[in-house]
Amino acid sequence: MDYIIEQIKKIEKLFIENGEELTEEEIDPEEIDEYFEIEGAGEEELQAFENQFQIKLPEDFKAVYRYKNGSGSMSLLWPQKGFYRGYRLLSLEEMSRKKSYFQNQNREMREFPEIIDENQLKQLDKRIKPYLSCERWFPFAEYAGSLYLMLDYDPSEKGEEGQIICYVHDPDFVYYIASNMTEALELTEEVIEDLL
Repeated sequence: MDYIIEQIKKIEKLFIENGEELTEEEIDPEEIDEYFEIEGAGEEELQAFENQFQIKLPEDFKAVYRYKNGSGSMSLLWPQKGFYRGYRLLSLEEMSRKKSYFQNQNREMREFPEIIDENQLKQLDKRIKPYLSCERWFPFAEYAGSLYLMLDYDPSEKGEEGQIICYVHDPDFVYYIASNMTEALELTEEVIEDLL
């Protein structure tokens, strides 16, 4: 899993050297310092999270969390082209808290016709089940409290368990992002380099 850590370190360097250009905001040096003080999750913490939710976290995902258990306020994942600000990684504790009130029940998109119509349903990626909320989706990164990257443990027959999807609020919809964390990190590097 050394490759994962190399990818994260490349992203850290790109962000630290170009953060203000990327976010169009002044970067607080204290936020960078706080990020580098964050430690990784131990095996017991990872195991406790898996036991709590009865899931097996993907190995590349665990490699990221062994390195950093969250990213504080620093944007670490930017896997979507055309979306110029990144997501901050939630800590395992934040993920657990978030799950208690968000993505904690199954609600199909068809239950919300005022938000999602049939044309939008047809645009849903075939790898994702037509839910707006799902007990088997696990938010692990957020932007502005309204966009979330999630591990999908209930994909459609065309998807794969552990794929990464994105919930967007207003207008509410769900998008496919990557097959795994490794791909999401590679996309992040590409997106940031394209912006510079």
